[in-house]
Amino acid sequence: MEPVCLVESVPSSGALQVNPAALGLLRVLARPLHVLAIFGPCGTGKSFLMDRLVGQGEGFPRSPGIWVWCLPHPTQPDQALVLLDTEGFPEQEGDETKLSHLFLLNVLLSSVFVYNTRSEGDPQRQLDRLTYVRDLPRVVRVLDECSRENSFLLSSECSRENSFLLSSVLPDFVWCLRDVAPDPCLDEVLEATDHELDSALSSPQDSEDSPSSCVQRLFPCRKLFRFCSPRGDGGHGEQLSPAGQLHPMFQEQVGRFKDYALSRSPKTVVGNRAVDGAFLADFLERIVDLLSRDEPVFLSEICNGLQQEGSNYSVGYPVDPMGGAPPSRAAASAAQPSVLEPKREHMIPLQASRPALPVLAKVAPSTAQPGAMEKPMCLIENSLDGELQLNQAALALLQSVRQPVVVVAIAGLYRTGKSYLMNRLAGKDQGGFSLGSTIQSHTKGIWMWCLPHPHPCRAGHTLVLLDTEGLGDVEKGDTKNDTWIFALAVLLSGTLVYNSLGTIDQHALEQLHYVTELTESIKVKAAGEGGRQEGEDSAEFVRFFPAFVWAVRDFTLQLQLDGREITEDEYLENALKRRQGQPKKLDLPKKYLRQYFPSRKCFVFDRPAPRRDLARLDELPEAALSPDFLEQAQRFCSHIHQHAGTKTLPGGHVVTGTLLGNLAVTYVDAIRSGAVPCMESAVLALAQIENSAAVGEAMAAYEEQLGRRVALPTESVQELLELHAQCEREALRAFMARAFKDEEQQYQRQLKDRLDSKRAELCCQNEQVSSDRCTAALLELSQELEERVCKGSYSVPGGYQRLLDDQREMVEKYQLVPEKGIMAAEMLQQFLKSKEMVAQAVLQTDQSLTDRQREIEVERARAEAAEQEAQLSQEMQARTEQLLQDQERSHQEHVQQLTAKMEQDRRQLLAEQERALALKLQEQERLLREGFRGEVAQLEQQLQNLRKERSQPRRSRCIIC
Repeated sequence: MEPVCLVESVPSSGALQVNPAALGLLRVLARPLHVLAIFGPCGTGKSFLMDRLVGQGEGFPRSPGIWVWCLPHPTQPDQALVLLDTEGFPEQEGDETKLSHLFLLNVLLSSVFVYNTRSEGDPQRQLDRLTYVRDLPRVVRVLDECSRENSFLLSSECSRENSFLLSSVLPDFVWCLRDVAPDPCLDEVLEATDHELDSALSSPQDSEDSPSSCVQRLFPCRKLFRFCSPRGDGGHGEQLSPAGQLHPMFQEQVGRFKDYALSRSPKTVVGNRAVDGAFLADFLERIVDLLSRDEPVFLSEICNGLQQEGSNYSVGYPVDPMGGAPPSRAAASAAQPSVLEPKREHMIPLQASRPALPVLAKVAPSTAQPGAMEKPMCLIENSLDGELQLNQAALALLQSVRQPVVVVAIAGLYRTGKSYLMNRLAGKDQGGFSLGSTIQSHTKGIWMWCLPHPHPCRAGHTLVLLDTEGLGDVEKGDTKNDTWIFALAVLLSGTLVYNSLGTIDQHALEQLHYVTELTESIKVKAAGEGGRQEGEDSAEFVRFFPAFVWAVRDFTLQLQLDGREITEDEYLENALKRRQGQPKKLDLPKKYLRQYFPSRKCFVFDRPAPRRDLARLDELPEAALSPDFLEQAQRFCSHIHQHAGTKTLPGGHVVTGTLLGNLAVTYVDAIRSGAVPCMESAVLALAQIENSAAVGEAMAAYEEQLGRRVALPTESVQELLELHAQCEREALRAFMARAFKDEEQQYQRQLKDRLDSKRAELCCQNEQVSSDRCTAALLELSQELEERVCKGSYSVPGGYQRLLDDQREMVEKYQLVPEKGIMAAEMLQQFLKSKEMVAQAVLQTDQSLTDRQREIEVERARAEAAEQEAQLSQEMQARTEQLLQDQERSHQEHVQQLTAKMEQDRRQLLAEQERALALKLQEQERLLREGFRGEVAQLEQQLQNLRKERSQPRRSRCIIC
């Protein structure tokens, strides 16, 4: 799988909420969990370090909230590795409540907590930026003996007891200090002390409530790892992807950190109990709910409640020192309440309290590919009341796949070997989709298997195999359910394999009556004001339906026609020839199969093994299978792998696993509500979801680029605006790559408004940082002058000239101060203006000056002030003009990228229409040869409509303003 957002903010209230799809991913993990969480300031390379930890070039998306990545543990095969990457906290004050809650969640969920900072100045100051640690003993309680009413006003005794108890359940604290200068002595000390944090820092002299003191008190296991720059030149390195470009010393330091972090014990809760994914998911939901209501978190109460309610948790119990078996869950609950025990470094055995669930494929992290599943899972199932429903765990896995997907579905009568053929596609001789060996239907519902695409031309794609329940099962007796299963296979796939036995004869075509019922099961467009014309939807099917492959199993005939050998495709087309006067039940399947699926392919297969061995087909070695069958299966698999196209939506938008999952939800919900699934409505609903997510992804890209590029204050407004423009350009690219069908530019306008607000906010921040820096410099430089004024050093003859000389010297020193930013002149003018009364007082008391000289000095001061005021006014006018020019640049950037996307969409639509036109022309020519002149006339009308639509495309308007 790829990372997925676990915890995010509610846009309207700012409160935290949990992503159900991510919880579904956690709940399928039935192993002990090794949970590693990272937290720290913005722009310090947290995601980059986590990606290095699992050997990925780029995994975590650098987006707001907490993101989760579930992987097999690289060294502990009986554990799962769960990585949590959290948004950074800003340099300036942000939403402190949200950030505090994110910190608390990181600490409570993890077995190793990583605090990540850059090396800037005194390391002690970087540690003291972790102010959120002070909230831990105030919000989180281990036991609940103290009064709940006073839970936030703990007595000192209760507070000390709670801190002591917390220290026994909190994770290891690992401080990663990044971009450090080489220090062989300190590195030697750290190596000798096993990276003990305290060996590198002096004992904190601050108050008991300081962050460093809290860390020392609450986290008994504290480690420090130092990292040089990834490139060895002071650069941040997050822009690098190939590991070969990383500095060897950095790679060595990452290796040491990785060895330590992955060697720690799995996640435990109160009572030293190891937990599985289901427990952690419920644990997280409880904590987020309590934090959202500003209530204290009582760990013992939560853990006891979950263990009593969740009988299916795979929660381990402390090892019996006498070597006995773990107690039963009931006995453990009755005889062993949750009490604190010292942490153990050994593995805690788990009880097998739930059946094994499919998990992510066991591969090394360096070779792990997104979307890999070890075994298939049921995606759509029949509920007890006979209705279709989605399996949330499988849906969560599918929605976590952010790669484009190639979707191959198989349908056909029950007991015809569909599952075996799909296992061949997956490259699995044994295992995979479950096979049946009796006359009963074995596969129920629709099962899914996500695998890395095996063909090099589809690198970066996920192959999604859908194995459907056999049609026509006499024991089920619900033909409508079969119709919906077939319709869903058509709607969700990019290639549909229809599997049958024997030959393509009259009986086989009659069994394909599900094709004739598609007009009742699927709508392309929603009805307009006057309703839709009958047949209008079916005419559109050709543009949006999947490619059709007919697999004929146990084929025994010779591929010959009229004395000549024919291909499998010719065999299919000959079987689909229509003849005047044929019975309707035989003619209709041919008519609609040709009309709806103009892209057709056929494969025939010999029987794979003797009849006596078919019951254990998945156990047979390759040598026991028919050579002809193996050759035929190889050709079939090669064709699917090479030619099955990426799943797209109408208009050509590429479908990812996330989109495919949302499509499944939309279609199944429509069926459950009694409606007919509508492709247009589904796409519009998906567009709203995707476009909203595209805005969020674009803003995350902007923030990421901003953190990399911008260091405040800048020396000019133009420099700041150029940096903003670069970040805005990347944000727009991210938006355009994901958004689709934003025809009124509603979501792009939202993005533009947010980017405009960010620019205004950035300018204000730049001015504020510059003002603060200038004020500090002026206060420092003027300190000596102020002391002289207070002492009366200028209240002597000639004092006025001396004051002017000292002010001039101070101004010269101020001009030499670097990196003052854009407010340097304005802050200097304000400072000098604030000193005018002092200067006037000294002038009036300077007895060495005549009245005329005093008048001249007053006029000179006024002239200088007026000149400075005019100069400052010009600068302000120039800034305003630059901002206006940047607004115009921003507008043009939006228009340019929008125009390019609209042109790309137009080309895709034209290609789609060209393909539909060519296929309809072929069918028209064939109908004319077969003598169906009435249908030829109907098809001609469809062709004219398509030509008209092609010649007069509906152009989207560019209305960004």
